[in-house]
Amino acid sequence: MAAFSYDKLRSEDGEFRLVRFSDSAASPDVIELILERASLHNPPSYSALSYLWGEPTKTETIHVNGLPLPITHNLHQALQHLRAGEGTREWLWIDAVCINQDDDEERSWHVPQMGTIFSRASLVYIWLGPDSDDSDLVMRLAQRIGPDAHEAGVADLWFCWPPFKLPRKKLENEERANSFLARALGDEELRSPRLLAAVEPLLSRANWCRAWIVQEIALARDGLVCCGTERVSLNAFDATLSTIFFCKNGVFALQHPRWRDFGSGLRNNNIFRVRGLIARRQRRRGHKAGLLEFLMSDFASANRRPFYVASDPRDIIFGLLGVAADTELLGLRPDYTQTTAEVYAAVTRAILERCPDYSLDYCTFPKDIQDLPSWVPDWQRIGRYGLADGYRYPLSYSCRFTGSGDRVQPSPPPPASFPGTVDGIPSWRVLRQRGCLVDVVAAVFQVRERRHGCALPLSHALDTKWKLRARVLNSILEFATSGHLALDGGTPVETALWRTLVADQLQGERCTAEYDALAGRIFRLQKIPVETLTKTQLAFLFPRGYFGDDKFRSASQANVDEASERVLIQASVKCRRRTLFATAGGKPGLGPESMQTGDVVAILLGTAVPIVLRPVGNHFTYVGEAYVHGIMYGEFMRGDPPEQDFDIA
Repeated sequence: MAAFSYDKLRSEDGEFRLVRFSDSAASPDVIELILERASLHNPPSYSALSYLWGEPTKTETIHVNGLPLPITHNLHQALQHLRAGEGTREWLWIDAVCINQDDDEERSWHVPQMGTIFSRASLVYIWLGPDSDDSDLVMRLAQRIGPDAHEAGVADLWFCWPPFKLPRKKLENEERANSFLARALGDEELRSPRLLAAVEPLLSRANWCRAWIVQEIALARDGLVCCGTERVSLNAFDATLSTIFFCKNGVFALQHPRWRDFGSGLRNNNIFRVRGLIARRQRRRGHKAGLLEFLMSDFASANRRPFYVASDPRDIIFGLLGVAADTELLGLRPDYTQTTAEVYAAVTRAILERCPDYSLDYCTFPKDIQDLPSWVPDWQRIGRYGLADGYRYPLSYSCRFTGSGDRVQPSPPPPASFPGTVDGIPSWRVLRQRGCLVDVVAAVFQVRERRHGCALPLSHALDTKWKLRARVLNSILEFATSGHLALDGGTPVETALWRTLVADQLQGERCTAEYDALAGRIFRLQKIPVETLTKTQLAFLFPRGYFGDDKFRSASQANVDEASERVLIQASVKCRRRTLFATAGGKPGLGPESMQTGDVVAILLGTAVPIVLRPVGNHFTYVGEAYVHGIMYGEFMRGDPPEQDFDIA
């Protein structure tokens, strides 16, 4: 029998395809679909299917208009579930069947329409897969309490919760929602450890981190969550998850001590941060997020679940364009004729030009996609691990650095002085940025293991688990006092060194004179007698009421030793994938561990921190962000240095 083949769609007429189950299937074991064309300009009533493609190998076969079409196992399961339920005679939109996946031109036209397709569907079926790990318990709880939780507005409590907090007067149903939580905490089933243990595996399913599911959930008029044989409305499902979260973490629970142990087995609060549900709640409140907010809404991913993934890395971007509020402003459209590197370069360039909250220093390493220009993030890897890849946060995260002062990139961007290539490199791979050259890297600190002479990460050497710590700290002092560093303004070399090791930030605050007074002893691993500490030094070591109101009299020698260790640990964390260096002018810095002598330090306009670049012919490659003592708060820019254009490839 000949395989099913697609007729060409007339995109100018807004044509798309719909399917429904055939009434005349030859066997109950065979899924037969009828496929017809319709127009988005005047579509019939239809529903849409959201599901996980899973393994790309097409191991199952269905019949479409009487001809065989191979599909994935996950889709076959979803179709079996839909056929067994009510409403199976309705028209359905299913991407793998309704789009010719072998036609890049059709895919490129269809993808921008998917937001419209899901927003116009009367219902979106969200297929999570078969029953497992007691998922049926969560589904049945949602069926029972979800409608009342939704009616009480429990999901709106997220808008009292960072980072979505709204002015309190805007949350009309807070009292009503808290009253519902009070009743819910008396529900024996809700308090069942077995039920609560089923929440994390259900929310850890790969469905929730699909790039496409964000728009499929956010734009749905109405949704039906399907898992195993159970179904529950999307609003009820969201409200039930919100009930569990706020019974465990909300202000209400904190005000009632007898409930403080609720959900103690749910250790990972990040698992509740489902980006599609967040976007749906935000849109209900009138907030429509831009592409950058979707791509970088968090810095560290939830355990066992990435932020977003896609089988085709280009879909990390394409899957979000339909729901991002600024897609048109950014000038982006899906184009499957472009490579992943071209797609990622185009979106990064657009974000750099249009989004002031993003700057080049957020480009992280390592990268799994090897062909990317140096200035382009691996958005697929960021989706998997977050920007805090390996628990190393960008230097500008939560820090108030203002390296470039109030200068910003010119708009429009500086014109290219090249017709199509730089050093033979295609222009799409080159980013031109205006900035100021600070200095050249003259020395880079390395930690070497004595037995084999191999280089070791500085952060490992500072960690308590390594016996190298004392030797490495002595080597750091030798590096600082061997003529590499020469500071202006009378700042002691050691003061600059110790501040550089923590990037002038401890516990989210800028280092103080108390840190300067204690750091020399801490980094020399010297014991600090508790009786020698002043009140201000104790306040520095034990901030935010560490001992309540009695912190000055309660601190013991053991407490001081622990506080000293915390400083060393924070230095180790700050040094992850970073190393010390010195500029030719004698300034100490903390930069990427891959940096080399001969690299240059520059401040690009609009960036919070300096950038390390590597000269290559007439262009540069991006190496990473850096802390350079004495220029992090606009000091260098106040000297009115000359500006120049940097071509970065």
